[in-house]
Amino acid sequence: MKALNKYIQKKFKKEDINAYNELKNKPILFVKNLTKIYSGKKVPAINNLTFNVYPGQFHAFIGANGAGKTTTIKSLIGAYFKWSGTILIDGIRNDKEEAKLKIGYIPENARFPEQMSSKEYLLWMIMLSGIEHKKAQKIVSKKLKELNMWNLRNRSPNTFSSGQKKKILLAQALIHDPEIIIMDEPVANLDPKARLEFFETLIDLKKQGKAIFISSHVLAELNQYFDSATILDGGKIVYSGTKEELLTKYAKEFFKIKSSNDSLIKKYLKEQKIEFKENKYEGFIQTYFKSKEEMISFQQFTLKHKVFLDLFERSLPSLEQVYEKLIVKGSVDTMKVDLDELNK
Repeated sequence: MKALNKYIQKKFKKEDINAYNELKNKPILFVKNLTKIYSGKKVPAINNLTFNVYPGQFHAFIGANGAGKTTTIKSLIGAYFKWSGTILIDGIRNDKEEAKLKIGYIPENARFPEQMSSKEYLLWMIMLSGIEHKKAQKIVSKKLKELNMWNLRNRSPNTFSSGQKKKILLAQALIHDPEIIIMDEPVANLDPKARLEFFETLIDLKKQGKAIFISSHVLAELNQYFDSATILDGGKIVYSGTKEELLTKYAKEFFKIKSSNDSLIKKYLKEQKIEFKENKYEGFIQTYFKSKEEMISFQQFTLKHKVFLDLFERSLPSLEQVYEKLIVKGSVDTMKVDLDELNK
């Protein structure tokens, strides 16, 4: 009971609002000390999450299954009411209707009413926002054409492919012109072409100044697009900040090497105590030079021994490498918990 009482706090605390107001660069999404504990549980599903997302930013929200990502998202969009902390959308409490109109939301699973065409469904959704019918029709028609879905306007979205269903969900999220789009695993079950098209659409939205908040396990793709990230492990934030800070802090740049004599290269690296490992899947040696001088000495060695370098390429660390280092506990439900620490 002690642990439960610890997390029953007032929402939208005055000091949190003041902290937002003091920021010079105002985030579109401001989260402070967000905590949720489910009924009957001793451990919070999410524990004191604090992070910001800014306009025109592609923000990756990642973690293992059960780490608290969906719980966080449902709290952000107002699907969950019992939580503590502060969530502001463009400075407005997220329980206010004005804040909800600034959010576009795409769930992981697509569900649509039976016997409704895609156009009828989108009209119904936008009119729920209070937009009159004639204006709503124009907005829906424009959005369907922008997403190349106009020819399917009279068909039920329940008959669509996974990629087409996601486009309808994206259209639904965008029809009221939100300032932040919040997505939970939006590219799950999409084929490579559909995923590429989806991310291209998100990049266009980012260029328009929209904030993109995306939870996804497809780290290789996120690595290409994200500007900032929040990483959860066991219901707590283990990192939140920019891409540059993340990759610099938790991973090392390396060089990819392919040569005419890999065995000689590996022998040299071992003798010089230069860290390396073989990437057998892609067929290169992954080498970590500690200094520019060490790299120059290596190049001089290859020239002296007439070893031709087919590939000698500097590579920045990836999101996957950082993820492997930071994710330790994984799911809240399966991690080991120190209850004495929790009750302090």
